[in-house]
Amino acid sequence: MASNYEYASDRSVSDFSSSDTDEQSNSDSDSDVTTLQQACTYYNKGNCRNGARCQDLHVCKYYLKGSCRYGNKCRLSHVMNSNQEKKGRGRRTQRHRERSRSSSNDDTDSSKPYRWQLNLGNGWEDVANDYILEAQFSRPNTKGIRIFNTPCGALSIDFTKMRILKKDNVRVRRKGSRHSDWLWYYQGNNGWHEYGKKDAQGNVSPVDSSRLESEFQKNRCGTVHFTIKSTNYDIRFKDMSQKNLSTGHKRRIRRRPIYVSPEDGSQLKKVTTMLKKAWPSSSKKTPLWQYSGRGGNWHSFTQRDCCNISSADIEAEYQNNPQGSMNFTVNGDQYKLNFSRMTQTNLKTQGTRNIRRVMQ
Repeated sequence: MASNYEYASDRSVSDFSSSDTDEQSNSDSDSDVTTLQQACTYYNKGNCRNGARCQDLHVCKYYLKGSCRYGNKCRLSHVMNSNQEKKGRGRRTQRHRERSRSSSNDDTDSSKPYRWQLNLGNGWEDVANDYILEAQFSRPNTKGIRIFNTPCGALSIDFTKMRILKKDNVRVRRKGSRHSDWLWYYQGNNGWHEYGKKDAQGNVSPVDSSRLESEFQKNRCGTVHFTIKSTNYDIRFKDMSQKNLSTGHKRRIRRRPIYVSPEDGSQLKKVTTMLKKAWPSSSKKTPLWQYSGRGGNWHSFTQRDCCNISSADIEAEYQNNPQGSMNFTVNGDQYKLNFSRMTQTNLKTQGTRNIRRVMQ
């Protein structure tokens, strides 16, 4: 039976780390999370009442992470006895098995383009209205989503690692179709950009989503090499990063599906309404639409003699279809806003700028 929940899209909530990588995160980042969860929180605060019966480790959490600044002067233990080491190995093994069982994109379902499911401890259950999750997941700049009114309270889904934050006994997965279309993005200075498309400066990468998806299907731990203006880059699927081989600078990359709306198009209009109900902190604020200008500055859309739309006009169209688009003119030139990609394109020159929706 599918369960109905309320949702809140999340791009910046503190639960979601800015250093998260995508679904295929490397083992180093996973081990950091595991280590911090093995250390007893109450022991580190100085008041664990369970003593030797505690299921967590009575060891300095910063020592386990390798970053305790107090060294030998730390008031907490920097030594694990044999029982604690055995316990730690057992916890790591258990979490490794859970992550393996929770693998998201390896699960396929030919009956639907996607199916989102939660396991609250009694097996996998479909999530009703899961097109809301899918619509947010398809956006590269969305880190996760918050679900309300579940039997376990509010749940925060981390899209980058496809897991539930701060809930060890709850799991999430996305079952997709083998025929799904995927887009690949890299994080630039002014947001996320699709490979093979022009960025705000008019630059285009020589690799596109089609090639990256093909290489990814061949080897999900592989590497794709390309060159721009004599500079060599590597795209590494294992840690979902793009590396400049000259400077060593890395950028994050993400793989997100092309959104497929429900057969009943009228349901799409419910997305914004449901999100607003579950997002009380923003419900009294006014959305403002902006475009990226030179030097990384953001400018608000304002209706004037040379531009025929305002921020309010854009918001009205966005409310009708959050995954749609709209056209407008500036000084006689035609432009197109794409809400799913959050871009503005000059239809004559094909120059593209990023756009954003902020709450003022």
